[in-house]
Amino acid sequence: MIDLHTHILPGIDDGVKTEDDAVEFARVAYDDGTRTIVATPHCKEGFFFNQREAILEGVSSLRQRLEREGIDMTLLPGAEVHLCPDIPERVKDGRAPTLADNGVTVLLELSLSQYPVDLENVIFQLQLAGLVILLAHPERIRFFQDDISRYESVVRLGAWGQITSGSIEGRFGSTAQSFSEKLLSRGLVHVIASDGHNTRGRPPCMAESVALAARWTGEERARAMAFDAPQQLLEGRSPDLPPMPLTPQRRSFFDLLFRRGS
Repeated sequence: MIDLHTHILPGIDDGVKTEDDAVEFARVAYDDGTRTIVATPHCKEGFFFNQREAILEGVSSLRQRLEREGIDMTLLPGAEVHLCPDIPERVKDGRAPTLADNGVTVLLELSLSQYPVDLENVIFQLQLAGLVILLAHPERIRFFQDDISRYESVVRLGAWGQITSGSIEGRFGSTAQSFSEKLLSRGLVHVIASDGHNTRGRPPCMAESVALAARWTGEERARAMAFDAPQQLLEGRSPDLPPMPLTPQRRSFFDLLFRRGS
């Protein structure tokens, strides 16, 4: 699997604290079936304003440590960029890192509780600038929970949605879980990622959630949200997902994940 949203870089935001913790984080992810991790620390002024060069350096250092530890994990740079109107300029000058440093795909974070201002226009302007927008954890954002049509509108504009594995499993409460199910059943989810912060309360695990998602999306689409769509986004392309089935088929947990390899 490919995990597009993690906080594996040690000591730079509210995620992993030490390099040893980051190694254990990678081991947990590997054992769960993940083979590519994108490091996406927060990029928000006044909070954790991590910029491109520092992230690239952190990824390079941790990549070397993982190699020494014998963990066969591909580690790529990225960031979780907080919503602001000048993101195109920030991408150009390196203040807003992109996934895999591809200069195109932005993992966009909205406030969980505060309503965004003029969101549809901001999304439109980002697309005019040639950026591919992946919205982080829409199932946990109150603005969308209060009215699903708001989320449907930005998806129609061309934004893509990344749901958190823990939300599907109920780790973020019943509201996020039920809204996750609604988004999945309507075909409004395009990527499953862990948003992992540590190895316990918010681990970098996705296998169980992918199997659960298949109940609403069918197995082919569920698998694509953890394998194919993430790869396409890393390449700067829009996801091309299988259609939603009329009647999702249910197969075994391990058959779903590993019948074609990870």
